[in-house]
Amino acid sequence: MTSGNYFKLYTMGSVPSEAYLLNQGNVYFFATETDKYLVKGNNLILGASELILDKLGGISTNRMETAVTDHDSVIKKIPREKFFASMNNFSFLINASMVIAKQVLLTNQIIQKTTAGLEGNEKKLKELAIEYYRIVHRLKTEYDKRRLPWLNSLIQKYETSLLCKRGEALEKTAEPMKISTPIMLSDTTLELEKDSVLCEEGSMGEEMYILQSGTVDVLINGNRVTSISESGYVFGEMALLLGEKRSATLKAKNSLVVTRIHKSDLKKLAENHGDVVLAIAVSLAKKHYFNKEKITTLNTMVIERSLDQETRNPAQKPLDLQKCLTELLSLKKELGDTCQAREADFLADLVENL
Repeated sequence: MTSGNYFKLYTMGSVPSEAYLLNQGNVYFFATETDKYLVKGNNLILGASELILDKLGGISTNRMETAVTDHDSVIKKIPREKFFASMNNFSFLINASMVIAKQVLLTNQIIQKTTAGLEGNEKKLKELAIEYYRIVHRLKTEYDKRRLPWLNSLIQKYETSLLCKRGEALEKTAEPMKISTPIMLSDTTLELEKDSVLCEEGSMGEEMYILQSGTVDVLINGNRVTSISESGYVFGEMALLLGEKRSATLKAKNSLVVTRIHKSDLKKLAENHGDVVLAIAVSLAKKHYFNKEKITTLNTMVIERSLDQETRNPAQKPLDLQKCLTELLSLKKELGDTCQAREADFLADLVENL
């Protein structure tokens, strides 16, 4: 890009004080210096994620990306106060949500491309970091339930590790969207038998689903990655807004009741349950936030590889991997010994898989 032909709407790390209306033209978003994506079109509301996260999502963040546009684009600022007042308007809220959904889709593609380019040691480091974080995260979950001092001691000892922080950035995602008030629209309730497929990975979709009862298995590449059984959980808001391919297969683990929401149902849904459409926007903004965290971490790993190649003796490269492996093994050993001494049966499944 030639700087004379482009100007910045905002810079990564700056305070988000407004959103923008792109009447026409192009805006490039730089997640890092080398990772960028393009949003183009007419009458699009941009720069909304950080505003929504700060006011409604419980995440206070500066600008996650740098936004650059060209001089041929027509853009107007939307002050913060006006932006939130306008979110009461259905068309405005859907517009902002669709743009954020597009940003989530495009940042997903950056993550997939960068992950595919990781080399041997980087892949192993990524796996070690995620495993380390999962163990610490499980300990945190159990501590929240039981408030055992010895659990807290373990957490404090290991959660500040760089390996744990990296694993958190790579693994942590936005919690699945959940609606507390049951929604049953006419002609949209589906009852499915065990093993029925709600939607298939790779298929096109233009509807989302709200779980009313039963358990849904989420499968990617044929492997179950999680099961969700809490009433009110939402699946498929990305497909609803963008009509994109499904990222996972949803399969009924047992008898299932879901509410299916088509895009044409959204306005009616907003009229009767306005908080649901707002919750979609918040959920998407969180996904955008965690995607940016992943991109930054993956980019750091790629930069470290480049520095290794330029400044280190090749014989030294495995040392970082060995250090991380040693950290993980130390965590596992102390956890196993402590659980045995404390007779912590509630962590038996975790210890057995160490």
